[in-house]
Amino acid sequence: MQTWIVTGVSGSGRIELLNELAEYCSSQSRTVLVHDVGAMMADEARRQRLQVADDKILDVDADLLRTLRAAAIKEVRVRICEHPTANLHLIGIHASFRWKDRLIPGISFIDIGDLRPDGFINVVDDVKTVHDRNSKNSKWDVTSLPNLERTQDWMIEEEFITEVLAEVQSKPMYLVARKHKVSNLADLFFSAKKRIYLSYPITAVRKDDPELLARIQGPILSELERLFVVFNPLAIEDMSLVAAKGLPETVDQVTSDARALIKSRTVERDYQFIDQSDAVVVYYMTDKVSPGVLAEIYYAHRNMKRVYLCFPYALSPFLEGAATQISKTPEAQLALLQKFADHAAHSAGAG
Repeated sequence: MQTWIVTGVSGSGRIELLNELAEYCSSQSRTVLVHDVGAMMADEARRQRLQVADDKILDVDADLLRTLRAAAIKEVRVRICEHPTANLHLIGIHASFRWKDRLIPGISFIDIGDLRPDGFINVVDDVKTVHDRNSKNSKWDVTSLPNLERTQDWMIEEEFITEVLAEVQSKPMYLVARKHKVSNLADLFFSAKKRIYLSYPITAVRKDDPELLARIQGPILSELERLFVVFNPLAIEDMSLVAAKGLPETVDQVTSDARALIKSRTVERDYQFIDQSDAVVVYYMTDKVSPGVLAEIYYAHRNMKRVYLCFPYALSPFLEGAATQISKTPEAQLALLQKFADHAAHSAGAG
């Protein structure tokens, strides 16, 4: 039995992703139970006959809020004990709340000690999507709804706090996109598959060779997901806000500070995906310079990650020196990756 704590800001789609994962795992004859701490806190307030509306629960006294959370955590522990044969328990909870210009803790070190998790997940999505979901949630009014910049700040804080909690517990922590395919996400918990980050020049390929982009996001990605847990940068499309294309209803909210934050956060998030991966798989199928892909290759190389590069053009010694294996075609790349995956599976079996 595994127990994982899953964080994410309001509007991240955290609980929805966990429910979809549980449903998929059920179809694979695995039992995954989702424990929504926020909903359980609201249930506890009703049991105690507290006159607290769901959209006002964060306005209550801090001591009462801690009491409600402690009761919910206790209920989670009881449910875990009642279902010892479950394959996986997923505890959905906020690491923090941004509420009316206050930052409120969502979980404590005592809670973590009581739950004794095997690991942590932080669920993320496009900042615009998170903002739009929250704008449709009745608990947020015009004055309390975080704008794009504050939403982004909250997402950064949520990830940072989750990292700190995981580090203190010496447990793994993974950043997971809301759009991560649940069949592949299940492999993170139930397989010995290696984890990879998929790198390719998105802007250049999207503009000059949309058929290649469709191939990478279609059959190539499917083959990679068969072999590995895949972290795909295109699962989060924050950079569309920077370009402000096709978003006339939100352009006025994208301040220069928000744009700068989105740019820097996109880079840091992709580096986080690399950090939590065993290898970076690169499809550099253009002769145009891609600063983003080159930065990811060198970052992976400096951090002792394997780099599998598919590049059909003449190589510079700098690029050649940073790559672990180089292929000229996607087919040759896949053959090398199959060997890497087979070796990992054999090593896990021998262990």
